[in-house]
Amino acid sequence: MGLTELGFTDTEELIYRALLRNPALSIETLADRHRLPPGEVERACGRLFELGVLKRDRGGPGFVVPRPAVAVGQLIEHREEELLRQYRRASESRSVIGELELLHGQLAEAEPTDHGVERLDDLDAIRDRLEELSFFTRSSVYSIQPGGPQSRESLEASRPLDQRGIRRGVDMRVIHEASVLDDDLNRAYLRELVVGGAKVRVTSQQVDRMIIMDCQVAVVPVDPANSRRGALIVRHPGLLSGFLDLFHRVWQDASEPPWHSEDSQRAPAIEISAEDRRILQLLASGCTDETSAREVGVSVRHLRRTIARLMQQLGANSRFEAGVEAARRGWL
Repeated sequence: MGLTELGFTDTEELIYRALLRNPALSIETLADRHRLPPGEVERACGRLFELGVLKRDRGGPGFVVPRPAVAVGQLIEHREEELLRQYRRASESRSVIGELELLHGQLAEAEPTDHGVERLDDLDAIRDRLEELSFFTRSSVYSIQPGGPQSRESLEASRPLDQRGIRRGVDMRVIHEASVLDDDLNRAYLRELVVGGAKVRVTSQQVDRMIIMDCQVAVVPVDPANSRRGALIVRHPGLLSGFLDLFHRVWQDASEPPWHSEDSQRAPAIEISAEDRRILQLLASGCTDETSAREVGVSVRHLRRTIARLMQQLGANSRFEAGVEAARRGWL
């Protein structure tokens, strides 16, 4: 992987790598070796000085190259902080969606035949709408999946949406027909959901397909006997109330898989303390450990232990990843 994401041009990276091998090389030698104009090499070195990965050797004509673990590591941290700030600004832009939806709703109000129900007949359009609705889901996903075991292709198609919900820590509840437990692939997939934090139950009843997101919108088939005939996107409060009541009645009558309790104990907790939340907020804002520790009222050592624990809990390999993942889960 190159260094362009950190602000290096191809020439700057070429010169930097050459000086890592031999810091004693002069600009003239570098230019001759790489068949570049001396002026271009000098400009590249100037830029490397600005990036902090190269220094002049005051005792000689060559250069001093700081350890990459420190110099490049700092560039990576700065880039991560910049990306996190951009991510937070992009997330804050969601606030404009309500205003835009209101404008769009004015058109919908002019169409009295809508009644809070939209019909989609094209399968690709249905998949796109499910992706869109999933993207904005924040609190809960309740679904009933009828029929027997699903194919590998269907499970792989469902995985991105399911994992998105798990990452965000939404209340995810899924009801399947009990026959799915007879299939190794489907049983393994359901265990994966439970370990991630989802709740799964199975039923012997005959049920119809249904997905309810944030208790605000439901997706149901036009024809329960043939889901390929299209789907209805339902936002009408009266209809939603009926769907929610139906889901909860089926949920109460359904049973947990025999391995559910064991895997639920291994599911990661999604609740965090006020102190953890404050530390994550300070981390995302780019504060130093010392400043964050003073703000929270703990020692720097305690703060760093807490950050390490939160990174492990979030499955993050860096503080940047921890900030992004915490934002996705709504912890910030």
